[in-house]
Formats: sequence, C-alpha cells, structure tokens
Amino acid sequence: MVQKSMSIYEFKRGDLITRIEPSKPLPGFDGEDFKDRAYIGTPLKFLGIANGCVYVERYKKPNHQEGEDELPIIGSFFKMMVGEAGPINLPLDIWSDGWSYYIDPYTLSRELDDKFQDLADDEPHASLEELERQLKEALKREDYLRADKLQKMINNLK
Repeated sequence: MVQKSMSIYEFKRGDLITRIEPSKPLPGFDGEDFKDRAYIGTPLKFLGIANGCVYVERYKKPNHQEGEDELPIIGSFFKMMVGEAGPINLPLDIWSDGWSYYIDPYTLSRELDDKFQDLADDEPHASLEELERQLKEALKREDYLRADKLQKMINNLK
C-alpha cells in the first residue's frame, strides 16, 4: 500500500493521521542538520491548526485496555512524569509536511489475504502463459507478494 506525503492543511478535524517523513531540518550542535523522526508510524488524531502549531492527540483504539501494549513500570513512570492529558502541539514551520492517513498495521495482512483470495477467485483457470505474464508484471512493479502467489499458482499448473 502506497502512502503519499501530504501537507497538514489537507486534513480535517478528527482524521486519523501519522508522520511518514522526518521533520524539516533543524540546525544541530556541531553544524549538522537534525531531522526529527518523532511520530512516524504513530496514530494521531488531528485536532487543528492554531497559534502557529499543529495540534494532535495520541489515538487509542476503542477496545484498547490500559497498559495492554506497554511495560507497566515504564508506562506508569512516563505518565507520572509527563502526564497524558492535553493535545500535542508541533510548530507548524517544521511539521507542516510529511503527513499521511494512518493505516492500521493489523489490517494489512487481512487486506493482502483478501487481495490474494480475489486473485485466486478471478484466475482459477488462467493459462500458464497468462500467469507467467502477470508474474513478470508483478516483478517489474516490485509487488513481491503477488509475484509469490502467482509463482505458486504456476508451480501448481506444472
């Protein structure tokens, strides 16, 4: 699944978004630029833009149990030190680009399984030549999962 980098201005309040690129470069201590990679892959709920900042908040799945995916001691310590209330504000000048809609990684395998099932349903009687042609196309597009499925179908026909 391809995600395209988008400007924060393209989202509306309540959208589930994530970073897919580092921030704009920031000057470092020894003259080297630093690109902040915070929030890449993290689900965030978009709240809006105001005061020169992008406002987001961490997203938790509705069925998420407290402490389910964190170490209890570290998670409790972090909450005690930082707190968990309030939005995250990111300066707009360095965080305006590099956003995309969040894709839940747990749905990826289901989508791929459905895609392969559709492939098997659509082409149960495809000729060997047709499958080999599709295999070459899949390899050219670097769609290795589809290529693997097609190779298995070719092997079953031989």
